[in-house]
Amino acid sequence: MNNVLYMPFITFIYKVGKNSKTYYGKYCFDYISDDHDGLDNEVKHILKKGLNEYRKKNNSKELKSKIIVGILSFSSNRIIPTYSTDNEKKCFDFYYNYDDKIYINGKLI
Repeated sequence: MNNVLYMPFITFIYKVGKNSKTYYGKYCFDYISDDHDGLDNEVKHILKKGLNEYRKKNNSKELKSKIIVGILSFSSNRIIPTYSTDNEKKCFDFYYNYDDKIYINGKLI
């Protein structure tokens, strides 16, 4: 049996409400079931949670606007390494890592 770490991730774009700005995100996780309701919906749950935590930390109201997610890629391969350094967190507006930590604009929330 192969002991290579299996570390899938999804890279995505998202928009919040009627704002035309496009944001970039990465969602890293240990496992995703074949029985899901769309990769965009898998991401949207943790994205909304993270954005609301960020807003709460900054004394803003909970997000009421619609979030639209577009999947750019899904990487899940036992042969090809999917490892990146911690430096990449600074490149994304939203980043959810394997340790269940959420980063907004490169900063831990």
